[in-house]
Amino acid sequence: MKEKILKLLTKSILLKTSEIAEKLKVEVKEVTKVIKVLKKEEKIISPKKGLYAIVKEEKKSINKKEFIALYKEKGGFKTKTESESNLDAFMELVGELLESGKEVNFTGWGKFQVVERSERNGRNPQTGESIKIKAKKVVKFKPGKKLENKIK
Repeated sequence: MKEKILKLLTKSILLKTSEIAEKLKVEVKEVTKVIKVLKKEEKIISPKKGLYAIVKEEKKSINKKEFIALYKEKGGFKTKTESESNLDAFMELVGELLESGKEVNFTGWGKFQVVERSERNGRNPQTGESIKIKAKKVVKFKPGKKLENKIK
C-alpha cells in the first residue's frame, strides 16, 4: 500500500486522502493509517491541511551555473560574470597543464594527473561479443587528506 500511495503522489502535485482512496479503490481509513506512517518516515509532507505530496529528494549534483552562483558567494566576487571568468581561467589552466604532461597538485586537497590506460578486452553489452578497447590517456584525480577528511 505504501508503494502505491508514493507512486500516486509522484504523479500528482497534491492529493486529498479521499482522492487517494478513490484512485486506489480502498477505504479512506486504510489510506489514513498508511499516510500517518509515511509522514513519520518523512516520505510525504502536508503543505496544506488534508493535502499530501511526496518529499522531493535534494539533487546530488550541481551544474556549472549553480556552481558559479555558489562560487560568487564563497569567493566574494561582485558579479556572477566575474566568478565565471575566474572559474573558466582556472579550468583552462588546469587543462593546459595536463595537456602538456604536467601534474597539478594542490597540497591537502588533491592531485590531477594524466595516466595511460593500456589496451584491454571488454564486452559489447548489447551482443555480449568480446571486443578490444584501445589504449588511451585519461585524467585521474586523487584526493588529498584534507578533502578526504571533509567527506568522511
